[in-house]
Amino acid sequence: MSKVKLWYLYDFANSFASSVVIFYFPLLLSRGGASDIWIGISTAISTIILLIFYPALGHKADQSQRTRMHYIILSSVFMLVTLYAMGFITSAYAEHYTFLLLAVLCLLYIIFQISFQGSYVFYSAFMQNFRNEGHNKDRVSSLGTGIGQLGNAVSIGIMGAFVVNGSIVVFGVSGNSLALILGATIFIVLAIPFLMQKPDDTEVVGREGLGKGFSFSEFIKKVFQNKKLLYYLLGYMFVADSLATLQIYLTLYLKNVFGFTEKMSSLGGVISLGMLFLTCMLAGSLMHKVTDKKKMLILGGVIYIGAYLLFGLAPTIPVYAYLILAFAGIAFGLFFPLARSFYSDIVPKESQAEYFSSFVIFERAATVIGPIIWVIIFQLLSAYPIEYRYRANVMALALTAMLGL
Repeated sequence: MSKVKLWYLYDFANSFASSVVIFYFPLLLSRGGASDIWIGISTAISTIILLIFYPALGHKADQSQRTRMHYIILSSVFMLVTLYAMGFITSAYAEHYTFLLLAVLCLLYIIFQISFQGSYVFYSAFMQNFRNEGHNKDRVSSLGTGIGQLGNAVSIGIMGAFVVNGSIVVFGVSGNSLALILGATIFIVLAIPFLMQKPDDTEVVGREGLGKGFSFSEFIKKVFQNKKLLYYLLGYMFVADSLATLQIYLTLYLKNVFGFTEKMSSLGGVISLGMLFLTCMLAGSLMHKVTDKKKMLILGGVIYIGAYLLFGLAPTIPVYAYLILAFAGIAFGLFFPLARSFYSDIVPKESQAEYFSSFVIFERAATVIGPIIWVIIFQLLSAYPIEYRYRANVMALALTAMLGL
């Protein structure tokens, strides 16, 4: 199997790990009586850790594909272990969510987020190598995103249809807890071919000057001196804020506004991710014809904001929620693959992993800002019904995304 196909396979595989966390971990915390603030604070902590460590790790990874692969393998192992731990702990103590237990679960969530986002830094940097091999980088980015979202759809479809309803029991574990364990297992099985490949360091190009060592202050200085890069990252941060925050609270939003059950949330996820996959496949085949990526990004962003406005204003009828989730999938498929590819174009070819760490950090900074705003609005509107508090937050996310355009 070619290296680019193995890269697609890893994108598909890690979706099984991330999707079960996004869809089912917040519900497990909610079942234990935890408020929204727990997961918001945990996400913020993981972002701060990424900010401190990952630019330096990205710099080191740019010196050797072998080092880059070692980091991906290590991240994958941590993802596997944390998901298994979360699954077994939430199953064993389903009726006894103490403060200490919640703290342990959030610590595991932090480790998972650091590992998952870290692996994204390192494997996204491979896009430049694929370009050097003659692949169209825009097409690779779109297809990679589409295949990754197909993994999300398959994962949520399997878990929603057969697992979260509790009909399957494995070693005494069932429901959402089992979804975490199965997601981890499928992830590592599918990821093994990519993780076992032997990297060829001769493919790393343009490494002049990379051996000088990493300076965090110099890296920040380089980012802020490059105005085009800085403005792009700031704009992307605001758009990503809306996505990252809604992902954290999506299942709770559907439950409290549209009355969704866990099975209905899974179906909604499959619909949205299915449309995202189809959009990415279509965009991947047409991306080479795009002459102005910036205008295409803005168009995708406008459609994306429209999905949020519809989400915040739609009547509490489940069919409307399904239609909006499908529309949101189309918007995501237009915007985010192109955003990743465009960023790869404007950063130095020899420092892809180092600069992709800043891409992820600005993206994850949104997970600090967004949840804080969400909690503040939620508390300020405490006198209103919970449905209106959730709707107000989604409208605030739409306004935040507008700032990014």
